[in-house]
Amino acid sequence: MSSQSIDELHARPLVSVAVSTYKRAQTIRCMLDGLKRQTYKNFELVIVLKPSGDGTEKILERYAADLPINLVLQKKCSITNAYNLAIKNSKGEIIVFLDDDAVPCPNLLEAYVKTYNKYEDVGAISGPAESASIKDGKIVQVPKPAVKRVRHYEFPWSRPLNGLSDWLIYFGKDGLVHHRQLLKKGKVEAIYPSFLFMGANMSFKKDAIEGLSFDENNFLGFTCEQIFSYKIWRRGYNLLYNPEARVLHLIQDDTLGRFYKKPKKAALRDAEFVLSFPFVRSHENISVIAYSLAILTILFAYILNMRRYGLSILLHRIYGLFYGFVVACALVISHSSGGNFSKINALAGLYEQ
Repeated sequence: MSSQSIDELHARPLVSVAVSTYKRAQTIRCMLDGLKRQTYKNFELVIVLKPSGDGTEKILERYAADLPINLVLQKKCSITNAYNLAIKNSKGEIIVFLDDDAVPCPNLLEAYVKTYNKYEDVGAISGPAESASIKDGKIVQVPKPAVKRVRHYEFPWSRPLNGLSDWLIYFGKDGLVHHRQLLKKGKVEAIYPSFLFMGANMSFKKDAIEGLSFDENNFLGFTCEQIFSYKIWRRGYNLLYNPEARVLHLIQDDTLGRFYKKPKKAALRDAEFVLSFPFVRSHENISVIAYSLAILTILFAYILNMRRYGLSILLHRIYGLFYGFVVACALVISHSSGGNFSKINALAGLYEQ
């Protein structure tokens, strides 16, 4: 990245920072404090709040004097519905999504604006969300444990789709999301083409997503960022991963971005993971055989990695994996025969508040 200051840039667009929140009064203060420290000041804050009675509203009132907060109330429960509400209520040329437990580094918005200005035809950019915790009132980064595990990548059926061969995060020829291993000392150290990483730290150009929306027929929204990225890519836009656009993601007992705490939620997450296949197959030449081989490969990897999460989680992950596989096949059959099989109704059997 160039060392020029943000004041030297030709464009200073309004940035909409979009945050969805539910039962996070204990962490949202850290996120808000991080926004107050931003070096780039031309932004608004769109908070999509699902009321929970935890006092978040009072916290937002105290920060309203320092941050331009636009509060939007959410009635539905899904994260993808919150994303769509945020997009609808954002005024900025750039929309940056953060989690309510993600603390933006001071240069986050500056890094995003610089990257959009530097590269042509970029529709979306994401950055790392590095694990952190609060100790003695201070936010400290938590290093990733050095865990050896079997990965299900780089098999013939999981290689990138045409046009994605050098991408960091991509869809494989099995219709699933994969992460290329380009890490040095545990981190990606250069800007790479990539589908979006995660909702804790991602951004879009408003023009690039005009008319698009996140699929709300799910509960956790797992892989929704990559599917949305794919839609932007098919419009002809470039997508990037910038390691300098960093947030610190506070470790919580029960969040989508953390490892599995509840067995049933683990099953639902794996089911949603493999349900990217019907969507990608509707646009690409992907066979059910490649998809089936990918499911078996993932199953084998789960079994070999069992010590990471124990027998109960393993069994639920296997159940979720095959549950999603069956739902995906049902969706493909329904689509080809003109049926109306409902994904959200099928997933409801795995969902719990």
